Amino acid sequence: MNTKTKFLSIGITLSAALCLTLLASQAGAGRVQSAHAPTVTKIRVNGLSSDTFLFDGDTGTNGFLNVGRDEIANTTTIDFSYATPDTADPEIVILVQGSGEIPNSAFTTSATTAHLAVTTPFPSHRCVVNIITAVFVCDDGDPITFDLTWVKNGFASIHEKTQRTETYGPVTTKFKGEYVSVAANVNGTWTGHIASDMFGNLVDSKGNTNIREITLAANP
Repeated sequence: MNTKTKFLSIGITLSAALCLTLLASQAGAGRVQSAHAPTVTKIRVNGLSSDTFLFDGDTGTNGFLNVGRDEIANTTTIDFSYATPDTADPEIVILVQGSGEIPNSAFTTSATTAHLAVTTPFPSHRCVVNIITAVFVCDDGDPITFDLTWVKNGFASIHEKTQRTETYGPVTTKFKGEYVSVAANVNGTWTGHIASDMFGNLVDSKGNTNIREITLAANP
């Protein structure tokens, strides 16, 4: 198996696992960060949201995005992570990760459609990860701009109650909650990439309060 195919296979596996973990609405978030400790973002989930697998076949990029509103706190939160292989070194991938609050006006949603138009008001994290040795180094990166539209496609629906912990490189996501989601097609752009009929979901927590916790490990 060549490196490009291997990375695509890793990405597909990542996407399949994330599908079970991340189909949930976003909410108010709190972040704890220091120079020599992990960065931890806690998100309370209650309300409508959208998620998608971030995929760009031209660059081999794979990842995910979640965005939604907490009806209790009246806040909107985004959470994303995606990896792109380094063309100069087949053992290296560049992981871009970010999570935090965005303006409510940046995200509009209903039972059948959603639209996200935002440049994140917080820096992303850019991590250089060796997929063979698992060694990584992370630094602050540039904000990421998203302009994505979800349209319900009628292909699938899910009602799930779950508790999971997923770790990919330096990022660990814990999720506990219950939600209902329907499949959607996602189109648009995000910084440096074009989204063309990506698989996504429109999600409703149905009044449940779900909890997500995202941890970016400290540099070794």
